[in-house]
Amino acid sequence: MNHEQLYDRILGCLVTAGMGDAIGAPSEAMSRAEILEKFGGPIDTFLDGGENAYAYGNLVGEVTDDASQMYEMAKAVIACGGKLTVEAAAQALVTWSERYPKYFPRNAGPTTSYVINELKAGKDPIATGLVGHVYGRGTSNGAAMRVAAAGLCRPGDLDYAVRTAVTMTAPSHGTQHAYAGACCIASGIAAAIGGAGLYGVLKACLYGAEEGERIGRAEARTASGPRLQPKLLQAVECALSSRSVEEAGQKIEDLIGNDGSIQPSVAAAVGLFAAAEGDPARTILGGANIGGDTDTIACIAGMLAGAYAGFSALPEGWYATFKNANPTLDFESAAERLTVIAQNA
Repeated sequence: MNHEQLYDRILGCLVTAGMGDAIGAPSEAMSRAEILEKFGGPIDTFLDGGENAYAYGNLVGEVTDDASQMYEMAKAVIACGGKLTVEAAAQALVTWSERYPKYFPRNAGPTTSYVINELKAGKDPIATGLVGHVYGRGTSNGAAMRVAAAGLCRPGDLDYAVRTAVTMTAPSHGTQHAYAGACCIASGIAAAIGGAGLYGVLKACLYGAEEGERIGRAEARTASGPRLQPKLLQAVECALSSRSVEEAGQKIEDLIGNDGSIQPSVAAAVGLFAAAEGDPARTILGGANIGGDTDTIACIAGMLAGAYAGFSALPEGWYATFKNANPTLDFESAAERLTVIAQNA
């Protein structure tokens, strides 16, 4: 794969994830029925979500915490030359909280809201990530929504993606569930930018989930809750048995869920990616319409679809709206630097 092709996929991963966050923000916390009523039908483009509590005052096409955290993590990976450290990952979270006052603390999830304050107080990042005893801490979906760059530095190298995803996750979500979810998506991205087909990407997602859980049980906290792998297989089955992304989304909501826990969020994202056959727009629109934690599910699914199909597969005109609403997110420069790292790996 030449420089231009690799750059197209890396930029596609970052931008499609960002667009998923932005296009899913107006419908966050709504049910599928409420989305249809509120917007007069399924969401099919960027909409004004400024009245939503989680996107209050946002511009049309503006991201929330998901893509902005993903961007700061990508910058940390770049600064480390592709060799991310736990300390750099922790600092990226702190930097995000200081650089984006519009999103923090408004959008910080049940894990990140605790962790950032503890990191600012100088606590050890690994010890901070291992703290539990609060519902949702360490098992929310923040570990997957910011993991894109872990899969972008070494095309096709699933084990590198897994270890980098673990490093990225350790300061905040030190549980086997979070490791499984983050490694699932990072591995799928690595396979996609390496040129794998749809089946290969799905196989890589399953591999990452299994490896992430294994590492998490050995190195992190074993938290309560269902395993990710069965949910992944069930989500893919929903996709294969459906005639449309919309039908798959309904089955996924009914059987797997769409809340802010990492297991259903990641499984739903992978299922929507499969149902859309990797098409970026159809994938993230599926996330925006699935209900529940729409922006995060669409963001995670968008990482896979963008890495698989590339930036050039996005609808013409969408990027102008997105870029105008997010002038501080320089995805082009980040993608160029990540492409250089990937080609020199």
